[in-house]
Amino acid sequence: VDEEQWLAEDPRVAWLEKTLKSLRPAKVVVICARAETAIALEHYLQLRAGIRSAAFHERLSLLERDRAAAWFADEEQGAQALICSEIGSEGRNFQFAHHLVLFDLPANPDLLEQRIGRLDRIGQAEAIDIHIPWLRESSQAVQYRWFDEGLNAFARSCAIGTAVQDMVGDLWQSALSGDSNALPALLESTAAEAAGL
Repeated sequence: VDEEQWLAEDPRVAWLEKTLKSLRPAKVVVICARAETAIALEHYLQLRAGIRSAAFHERLSLLERDRAAAWFADEEQGAQALICSEIGSEGRNFQFAHHLVLFDLPANPDLLEQRIGRLDRIGQAEAIDIHIPWLRESSQAVQYRWFDEGLNAFARSCAIGTAVQDMVGDLWQSALSGDSNALPALLESTAAEAAGL
């Protein structure tokens, strides 16, 4: 699928545009797994949707990343959204922003914790609002429910996520593969294992 096609067909793209416009002028960090996704989304938002945005990914030089971060941090004329790849945003502190969009969810609970940690740091003055687009009846829906209902990972720090994931791995894989009976069992087992740790 080429870039134009997926940008037009993926409902998360339209959702992101609408969400960013509704949050104006608030600063929003958007994190996605791959640099290609970050680049495509930034181009779309900037050129098609008229939303001031900056890309922030590992293909940029350190100087280019610093410039993108500075433009995002500028309160007057800066970008509203910083579209980051997983790797590109590592080690950066964006605690002046209070909205985080997880364009896709990582499989690894530690990566989820790291993504949230880009904004939720010591000195953060406000609560972080986490926004997540996911499609019904998809692996992302399973992943969302597992993080939310099983681990409560969006509401509080979840240092035990990977340990629990290892314990419920077979159920987790079955649920992600579309086994509708596996999801309730996964959520129940996850909550029980998490309570025991």
